[in-house]
Amino acid sequence: MVLALPIVLTVLFLAVQAGMWFFARSIALAAAQSGARTSAMLGSSLQAGLSDAQSFANGVGGTTLSGVSVTGDRTATSTTVTVSGQTVRLVPFMSLTVSQTATLPVERYTR
Repeated sequence: MVLALPIVLTVLFLAVQAGMWFFARSIALAAAQSGARTSAMLGSSLQAGLSDAQSFANGVGGTTLSGVSVTGDRTATSTTVTVSGQTVRLVPFMSLTVSQTATLPVERYTR
């Protein structure tokens, strides 16, 4: 029992840590997609998309996704938003970061 319990607890904490990483990753992806959708709208701007992604990540991420940074680029035909942050650390000395990117075409009038 003395040898098995630390191993079982370590595996349990690693499994929960992996789950938190995947959850933070999905939050970052949803925030990037939301920002890209806002930025891609006709008459919108990159700054509006970055602001939307930042507020989405802060609102939904809570303590799961911290230290959020949002960057992006918008050309005449496409917009890209990248959301990065740190996940909650349950295992000591294990710092995991997530970074997700979404790219969409910009709405525009064509002939």
